[in-house]
Amino acid sequence: MKHLFKIFAVALMAILFISCEKDEDQAILGDGTTPTLKADKTSVVLIKDNEANPAIKFDWTNPQFQTQVALKNTLQLAKTGTNFQSPGESIVTANDLKVTYTVAELNKLGLDAGLVPGVATTVEVRLKSEVGKTVLYSNVVTLTVTTYLTAYPSFYIVGDASAVGWNAGTSQLLYQKDNFSTIYTYLENGKYFRFLGQQDWNPLNYSLDVAGMNAGNRYFKTWSTNLAPSTPENIQFTGATGMYKIVIDADATQKSINVSASPIAVWNPANLYLVGTVNGWNSAAAIPMTNLGNGKFEHTIALPAASEFKFLGQLSWGDLDWGNISADGNTGYLGPKGSNGNIKFDGTGGNYKISVDLKMGTYKIQPL
Repeated sequence: MKHLFKIFAVALMAILFISCEKDEDQAILGDGTTPTLKADKTSVVLIKDNEANPAIKFDWTNPQFQTQVALKNTLQLAKTGTNFQSPGESIVTANDLKVTYTVAELNKLGLDAGLVPGVATTVEVRLKSEVGKTVLYSNVVTLTVTTYLTAYPSFYIVGDASAVGWNAGTSQLLYQKDNFSTIYTYLENGKYFRFLGQQDWNPLNYSLDVAGMNAGNRYFKTWSTNLAPSTPENIQFTGATGMYKIVIDADATQKSINVSASPIAVWNPANLYLVGTVNGWNSAAAIPMTNLGNGKFEHTIALPAASEFKFLGQLSWGDLDWGNISADGNTGYLGPKGSNGNIKFDGTGGNYKISVDLKMGTYKIQPL
């Protein structure tokens, strides 16, 4: 019994010693002084032709603690009156005590913060300094910034919630028109996905803008209720498994993603038929395609100039009707009945392989 008591006493003393050490460390660190920030301009008009030119310089002083510490400094820029809820952020090297942003760099910060291109906007800038769990903010610097419109980003879907899986090399690009990117595709309940800016894991990734998400992944300001953040990188799909229309609005004031049910829930019909100028638009005599499984079909056919066609899931003009997304054309993206047009293709009269992936929401026309 005495032996057990000694062991207990030693363990208790060790716990008290560690606790005292932590308290002592906190006492040595102290609360820290407030960092300061200043800028060399109060108004900046950004012009795309000058992207490589210096736009603005910031100088700061770091917070001082009772002992030397390693700081993580982040410059935050937000529209005035938003209380820095959705700022543009840039990590800066604490010991440099200054940073100069080029026109392109400051423009990105402004767009990330939701500034409308071409409109002079009052913004607030501050320095966020972190050491451990201690976070200190500098004074706020007020500026007027006019950003410019850059090219809208490309969005490639990847993840096990999608028809692609976790393969960046085969991630699927969404159809882009102006600031909108759209696709009718398959999503699986309870699984995860995100968007890439290229068919690679780097450098661009896009996910929901929430606390805990990697800084480089934070993009979408608003999203539909069937999406949830999965920190630190991904988005979880919480809707029922099936076909959905994904719409991304990349306008700097929006940065939204909406996922809604596709008008056609079927993605793996038993049959798919080709109808159009190739058969006189006779749905009852539509041309059967070869079923490859998992929503994929193909057919080889001679296509002359001014060919037009669509795909049917039955030998009639019924509900299973797919064509070019939104309107007549040849984008390579499928749209369901009510949201499509004819696929238009100028063939040479030679043979072409037409491939359809209903699950992915795409089609291809390849010469043989």
